Order: sequence, then structure tokens, then C-alpha cells
Amino acid sequence: MPKNNIRLTKYWAEITLAGIIGLACFLNLWNLWYAGFENPYYAAAVQAMLTNPPLAFFNPYDAAGFVTIDKPPVGLWVQAASAALFGFHGWALILPQVLAGIGSVFLIYLIIERPFGKPAGLIAAFILATTPVFVTTSRMGTMDLQLIFVVLLALWVALKAARAQSLSLLLVSMVLVGIAFNIKMIQAFVVVPAIIAVYLLGTTGSLRRKLSHLALAVLVLAAVSLSWALAVDAVPADQRPYIGTSGDNSIMGLILGHNGEEAFVIDENVWKLDGIGNPGPLRLIEYNLYVEFSWLLLLALIGLFVWCDRRHFSHALTCLKSSDRFSEKGITLIALSLWLLPALVYFSFTHGNWLAYYLATIAPPLAGLIGIGVVEMYTNYLKDSVTGWLLVVAIIVTALLQIFIFRKIWIYNPEIYGVLLILLAGGIFCSILLAWQRIKPGTNPSVRKSTVIAGIAVMTLLVAPVVWSGLSVIELHPAANSTDSKLEGFLVSHSENTTFLAAVPSSFDFGSSLSVDTGKPVMAVGGYFGTDRILSIDQMPGLVKNRTVRYFFLLPENTSINYRMARGYGENAAIYSWVEDHCMLVPDTDWRRKSTDYSLYNLYDCIGAA
Repeated sequence: MPKNNIRLTKYWAEITLAGIIGLACFLNLWNLWYAGFENPYYAAAVQAMLTNPPLAFFNPYDAAGFVTIDKPPVGLWVQAASAALFGFHGWALILPQVLAGIGSVFLIYLIIERPFGKPAGLIAAFILATTPVFVTTSRMGTMDLQLIFVVLLALWVALKAARAQSLSLLLVSMVLVGIAFNIKMIQAFVVVPAIIAVYLLGTTGSLRRKLSHLALAVLVLAAVSLSWALAVDAVPADQRPYIGTSGDNSIMGLILGHNGEEAFVIDENVWKLDGIGNPGPLRLIEYNLYVEFSWLLLLALIGLFVWCDRRHFSHALTCLKSSDRFSEKGITLIALSLWLLPALVYFSFTHGNWLAYYLATIAPPLAGLIGIGVVEMYTNYLKDSVTGWLLVVAIIVTALLQIFIFRKIWIYNPEIYGVLLILLAGGIFCSILLAWQRIKPGTNPSVRKSTVIAGIAVMTLLVAPVVWSGLSVIELHPAANSTDSKLEGFLVSHSENTTFLAAVPSSFDFGSSLSVDTGKPVMAVGGYFGTDRILSIDQMPGLVKNRTVRYFFLLPENTSINYRMARGYGENAAIYSWVEDHCMLVPDTDWRRKSTDYSLYNLYDCIGAA
């Protein structure tokens, strides 16, 4: 055999992994230069940090230090560092998430490959790299992919801690989770049960010793997680920005409220507005969530049953016993399950405040369990075991559900999705061939033939998520220019000596784009949702007299009550009434264009209100 062929055979896994990482680079980076400022809210915060670096510690929304954003600072510090290095561009703010996404693909390979082998690791890496919600979130201005990378790294270190019986590595793992908490708060704790289980079940020694180590680790986690919060709350309120969306001007209020309780409390409007469906067991197979996350969910869940006792398939309680839970395989399997399954229950049944892209947080354990499950189901298929039928069942059921979902897509692009339907039908046919090989009298499944057929069948299931991810990248058009020269020219020319370009009810609206486009801070009177009570009527004359702010955008009285309330008008109604009573309405011809984000608003000039 030629030396080149020998090298290819020897390093086939490394070459394949390089190809998968190359695919991840393409999906995450292609057309990124068209992205623009995908999230103006966080972009405005990064701009504020660059403009006024001493304020960066507080995570300000504006460079004048009026209010902070609704998240902790670590993720935005990374974005600010990228912008400082490459310039304040939209792609520079997204680049940290892109790199975190690519790094996460490599990490999931490392986590799966060691206990379950290279094929399982490669499948897991490929699945993660092509999961649509993971790809789209990698290309967003939110910090979720940074969080995902750090918690994946924490799990990898925890598994290493179990293998090495190392308390110090366990503490490092918890430090990483604490850092992740300071990227997106409570979302980081999704991996904590998995880390605890890894150390508890994967190390030797007395239970008392293990629990004492875990207690110390939890204390370290709490100390790192709350370090920034306690430091900020220790600063007198009049010497720092107002803590946005906290309700009480404290980071602890932000942790327990907007980034804590609101993830669980009932909000009837959230799921209706954001397309995340009705709470219930079938929520994740509703169209909007399925096409982003759930293409292969059934494949992962059915694959878990392969770990059931082969002689007592129907007895679920034997799952842990047959998987040798104290081995490296067992603790990895349990860790991924403890990361994925509780989160699936939460996303399926919660009435709380969440968005579809939050599902990217559980894409890594989903990918890992698919990689493990496919390889183990195929291994059992070649053996005389009842669980050998799981591979056939998993492929057929997953394919049928994909075909069912395609009925909604067909009308938009029948050519592409017609081809996908044909491929899925081919996958089902291959599954039938696999079944026939098992039941054909007097024969055992041929390893080579079965490998080819099973490989084709599984690959047909992967086509849809790959296409879905690829189309979202390839079809991306240049971001629309949010700059309105008429409005911004008017405000800049008339606000030369004021601290703020203008004031808006909430940063949820167009104020962030105004700030990013002009480079001048915009005052969000009520913070992100408009519900923060930062100002009082008594302060208004002084703000105008001191030229802190001159112009206010307000909704007219004939605007629907729901729209006004959604922007916090109930909490700050007295302030807006003061502006309407004391300030002058600016004629539309001076500043307004139709069909813009601010077309519903009136502009008031308060120059003479003091």
C-alpha cells in the first residue's frame, strides 16, 4: 500500500475532524461581513465601553452612565476587546461568538471521542456544527455562544477531574461555570447537575469525602458567580449607572428577577409574540422550534434506550446498571443526559420568558447523545440483541417526523424540499433493508454491507438540518442601513452641547440604533423594557437646564394602549406627561421620514422647559 494511503488510513479521523471544523468555519463565517450590527442594544453597550472605558466595569448601556444593560459584563467585555482590536464593526462584535462556536465543535469531539471512540466523536461534532439554532446563534450579537463554549469547557475539565481524582480540577471547572454565569447569569447553571454527577459517580473514596469536595466546589462557584454582582452593589447608587431591568437598582435584583424569576413565571404574551408555541409535551416539534433544533431529537432520545439491559429491555430501571455508570462511558452519558433532559422538560412546559435561540444552550448534549446513540445502536444491530432493532426504529421514526414537518415547507420551495423528501424516502428504504437483514432466515447481518446501508440511512436524516443551516447563511443579504440622515443630522446639529443625543422611552426601540449610528449616547428613560423608574419629575427641569438632554421621543396619545404599556408607559407616565406639558412638539417636516422605526413617535424639544 502506498505511503500516502497508509497515512490517510492512519489519520482518517483527524482529517475528517478537520473537514468538520472547516464546515463549521464556513457556516459561521460566510457572509459575516453583511451582518451589520445584528443586535444594536448590545452594540450600543460595547460602544459605550470603548467611549468611556472606566464605565466598562458596570456594563453601561450608554457612555454617559445613565443605565446598564440587562446582562452581566464578561461576554460584552470580550466583544469590546474584539472591537478595540479590529475596529467598531458589526462583524467584530460577532467574531467572539463565531470563534466560540467553532471551539465548541472541537470540544464536543474531545468529550465524546475519549470514552466512545472516534466515530461517535465525529458524528457529535458534525451534528453540533450543523444544528440550525447553533449556527444562527453563532452569528448573533448575543453572548450565548460564549457561554456555551465556557460551560462545555467546564464539563470537559470536570470529566478530567473525575479521571484524575483531582479536587483542583473540579474547582477549576466550577470557576469556569462562575465565569459563564457572568456572561448570561442563571443560564450557565444548566451544566452544574452534570458536573456534580461526574465527580460524585466518577471518583473513588468515601461519600463523605466526595460531598466535602463538592461543598467546597459549590462555595467556589458561588464566590465567582457573585463576585461582580457584590462588587457593583457595594458602589453607592449615585456613583454608578442605574442597574437596568433590576426593579431595585441592584445586580442581585437583576439576578433574581429579570434573569431569574422571569424565566419561570407565567407571561401569557411572551410565547405568543416570540413563536415558541404552547407549553406542552409536543412544544419542541412545533414548526418554529423543530426547524431550528429538533430535526434529530427523536434520534437522540431513542438512542438512550440502547443502554437498557439487553435481557430486560422493557425494564427502564436497568439503564444505569447496564451502562456501568461508574466508568468513563457511564459518567459521560449521565452528564450529557443531566444537561439535556431537564432542559427539554423546562423548554417544553415553561410559561416563562425565553426565546427560540436559547435552545442553542442544549445543542451540545443533544449532539453528543446522537453521536453516542448512533454508534451504539449500530453496534447492537450487529449483535443478537433486541436493542439491535433500535437503529431501524430510530431512523424510520425520525424520517417520518421530518416528512411530516416538510408539509409546511413544501409550498415555499417545492424543488429543494421535494429532493429532501425523496432522500428521506431512500433512508426509510435503507432501514427496511437493515430490518430484512436481521430477520432473513439463516443469515447474520453482513458487517460491510450493513455499514454502508446504515451510513446512507443516517446521512439522509442529516441532510435537512444541513440544508436549513446552509440556506440561512448563503441567502443572507447585506444588512439594511439603519442610518436616517435626516433625523440623525437634525439631532446631531441641535444637540452639540448636550450629554445625550435624545431620550427614548426604552432601549427596546430605535434608541440603540441611533446611538450606534451617531456615536452619541441616547438616554433610555425606562431602561430596556421601559419599566425602570430611574428619573423623577423633580429632576426633569435640572436635566434640561444643565443640557443633559434636550429632545424626547414619545408616543402620541392615540397610540394603542398595549403598544404604550409594552414600552413602560405605565411606570414613567408622569415624566412623559411633564414633557408633553412643558416641551415643544417639533414639526414632522424637520426630522421625520415615513416607514421607519420611529414613525409612530413624536419628537419634543425641551430647550425652553427649564
